[in-house]
Amino acid sequence: MSMHNTHQCFKSSLAGFAAMLCILVLSPAVHGAQLSGQVTAVNSGLGVGAAMVTLTPPTGVAGPGAVTVFAAPDGSFSLPLDSLQQLGDASLRVHKLGYRQVQPAPGTLQLARGKREGQYLTNVYVEAVADIGGQVPASAWLAGTPAGDARNIMISGCSSCHQMPSPRVREYAAKIEAASAGKEGGEEALHEWRKVVRHESWRVAVTYMRAKHYAVFPLESAMNLDAIDWPTAKNADYSFFNAEQGEIIARYLADYFPALTVSLPRSDYGYGAPLGVSAKTIIREFSFPDDALVRELVSAPGSPYLWGADVRRNLIVRLDPKDGTTHWYPVSYDGSTGPHTIVPDSSGKLWVSMIDNDQFGRFDPATEQWTLWTLRPGDLESAADMGGAAIVHDMSIDSRGHLARDPSGNIWVTLVGTNQMGTLNPDTGEVAFYDVSQVAGLSPINHLIYATVLSDDGLCAWYSQVNGSVACLNTATKKIDKIIPFPEGTGPRRMARDNEGNLWVALFGSGQVARIDMEKGQVMATFDLPDPTSGPYAVTWDERRKVLWVVTANSDVIYRLQPSTGTITVLPMPRQMAYMRQLAIDETSGYLVGTYSSYPEGSGPSMGVLIEPGDEAY
Repeated sequence: MSMHNTHQCFKSSLAGFAAMLCILVLSPAVHGAQLSGQVTAVNSGLGVGAAMVTLTPPTGVAGPGAVTVFAAPDGSFSLPLDSLQQLGDASLRVHKLGYRQVQPAPGTLQLARGKREGQYLTNVYVEAVADIGGQVPASAWLAGTPAGDARNIMISGCSSCHQMPSPRVREYAAKIEAASAGKEGGEEALHEWRKVVRHESWRVAVTYMRAKHYAVFPLESAMNLDAIDWPTAKNADYSFFNAEQGEIIARYLADYFPALTVSLPRSDYGYGAPLGVSAKTIIREFSFPDDALVRELVSAPGSPYLWGADVRRNLIVRLDPKDGTTHWYPVSYDGSTGPHTIVPDSSGKLWVSMIDNDQFGRFDPATEQWTLWTLRPGDLESAADMGGAAIVHDMSIDSRGHLARDPSGNIWVTLVGTNQMGTLNPDTGEVAFYDVSQVAGLSPINHLIYATVLSDDGLCAWYSQVNGSVACLNTATKKIDKIIPFPEGTGPRRMARDNEGNLWVALFGSGQVARIDMEKGQVMATFDLPDPTSGPYAVTWDERRKVLWVVTANSDVIYRLQPSTGTITVLPMPRQMAYMRQLAIDETSGYLVGTYSSYPEGSGPSMGVLIEPGDEAY
């Protein structure tokens, strides 16, 4: 295949280059085209291993919105260009914790032609820095706060929608500190004044955060924040944590939130575990519209595309990973739906839970047709707020993360609004609803019932409650067989099972992963993640690799847990605010599939993510 080049050439004195440097437009892409180079520390002259090298093509160019690779131990890197049609206005950035890029300037791309067609060369120089305040994830600012139930409650309550602390939270905290410094008087009086100001300010923030729970609904929803009156919006019984937990959160933040979140010494934060990357690890990111909120992205058997659910715009998306093109499908419903969780079945159909108007659907990619069911308990009173909504959340999955049905053909779902489990038999249309475990002092919504996983024999529908227990509801008797309580704030969230009888649970508040023996109904092991404030949101079992993947809300990383040894390694994401809620595995390639999905839309990157781990397991 021929390569047509447009050149704007200039001389370079950059060390190691004797060739002319060119800005190139590639059309069409050459198979096997690569950008190769070296990341070197100017302080020492040595190569910088595991540095992230990110190439961002010009806006509107076909292909991924960004491609990231990791430098080898000697600092060399090779970045594939197969899917990129143009480099003319592309930018290149290098990032590694504790370093900053100095030459060329971040975002600048300087290229030399290699010896073969499709080969391009560049060198990047970085220097070590003492202040990493602008590089660290949100969790780094909580690293010095006291551990315990109160911190766990704070993380569980504050990190469900966006990172904690997000840039806006840090800005608010700085304003609190500025206000608390204005009282005249002695040191003791000033200290007490600051305590009062901090506490009251954080109480206001918690109330605002509670109201923002309504921002999870689509803009057209009757339950959108703009449509809800203020007394309803701040009603603790209609939110994901109760009044007492809200007061614990406000008090903890008042007492322990850092006074300054601008600079951070290099010694104060690290990943806490070895990086699990190689020079073959590749992360491709695909841009979605800024006003989209694609919570999850999955592959489906027999489909060359990736599929996602856009909860804010009442759409699902089809993404072509070859060229980055998208097609958006509205839900065939006369009203707001809020597609939330998307799961494939073994035939390649897609099942979608929807948090608005109690809808649950199946989408057939072959016919592009929807089938919808309404899942609403008959005794639920009608009201345009969370107290009058079933809020269909997650559906039963198997060890592959695919849709699972019990021996009677039922799909099991969690209902956040009523703290119940529901069943749907798609063949007959029959639906039913069942009560689950309750915690004294919590409203139905306060429990935040979340994930559900079917046991291998289909006789146990395991469910998790972020503010409650993990339990097994017997699918035959419709009674709870096993229940495993967790301390308040631990935050059992999304779950996965392997094929050896283990249920794996992400403990969102405590920064851990639990392994439960499903037969015994007991926690057999608890694994501490390297960053205890990372906010592990979901776990995914990888049968081929025999590992557990853990995605996080707060730390901009994915963890890889090896159950046989307890070893944990870290896969850093190439950008900040990389909030991830679920991870799927493409069963053909072994690639990891996910999205960045901060609430509200626009508060973080809006992108799909496709990751080649680089371990050659497939």
